Amino acid sequence: MDTVSKLGSISQIKTTVLILITAVIFPFVIHLIPPHNGFSIGAYILPMFYIPFIALFWYGWKIALPVAILAPIINFLISGNPQWGFLTILTLELILFTGIAFLLLRRETFKWIAAPFGYIGAKVISCLLLFVIPIMPAAPMEFFLGSLSRALPGLGILLLLNFLLLKYSNPTWKTSK
Repeated sequence: MDTVSKLGSISQIKTTVLILITAVIFPFVIHLIPPHNGFSIGAYILPMFYIPFIALFWYGWKIALPVAILAPIINFLISGNPQWGFLTILTLELILFTGIAFLLLRRETFKWIAAPFGYIGAKVISCLLLFVIPIMPAAPMEFFLGSLSRALPGLGILLLLNFLLLKYSNPTWKTSK
């Protein structure tokens, strides 16, 4: 029985590493696109949030959460992006996003909007924390409203991704007990 559980964890580690590599490469490629109005394209289309959501949907929180925690850190170590002050906020937002989306996906009423509402919920909580711990030079409300307004195309993409995954894919929580 020990061998079976070890094989399961090895498989889980391999899956996490493969998804983590994807979660690092995808935003890196997106950030190669020239900035728009002084902001990276990532601020508009939110590529850091797609892979953790897909991982959450297909593999569950045990894979999505490490990806959400490690992807921005590895991305920073490789490319220097996101900037140091924003790295903490982005990592926190990805963790919160994964947790909120996890909870919303299990509610029949909210599962269709889990990804965009997960992002908005994470953004609200991170903004509230910025009032208490000001780790960024921007005012919390200015940061919140600016990033949320820039993220409207990304919220649309998250909503579409959410819809397509629910419509055409099997979520992990429905296939396993």
